[in-house]
Amino acid sequence: MSELMHADVEAVTWTLEHGGTRPSDSDRAQGQRLLDEHVAMGRLTSEEFGDRAAQVQHARTKSELLAAFQGLPRSHPRFDEQVQPRRFAIPEPTADVPHLRYAVTAIVSSCAVAGAIGTLLLALQEPAVLFAAAGVLLTVYFALVILGHRTES
Repeated sequence: MSELMHADVEAVTWTLEHGGTRPSDSDRAQGQRLLDEHVAMGRLTSEEFGDRAAQVQHARTKSELLAAFQGLPRSHPRFDEQVQPRRFAIPEPTADVPHLRYAVTAIVSSCAVAGAIGTLLLALQEPAVLFAAAGVLLTVYFALVILGHRTES
């Protein structure tokens, strides 16, 4: 008898503290599961179960959901755990995408070869172009070396 009273006092205390909070889908599922257990133990008739199950599914507050367990011993929904807001993980960029690296390498290499051939053909007619191309090539090379060194450290 005292266990039953303790359960009712606990339910009333909880209702006073959290009664106006709206129940989540998992709260309703927990309530439905507990009602199933009460039916299996013979505490509820099928008609009572139907009424209480509807009450659980249509409850707008946790106290309304909890009211479906009035008169039943200890097994009633517990809403102790705090619901954490759902956080969406941002996927980490993949470290290595070989097919993309190969495609970029193929495009840059073919452009470099075409540019080198064009520059050599032009250099045959005008030698000053060869010196300008060599200057551009060295500038780009050193820039890549400096940028590559900065990203490694």
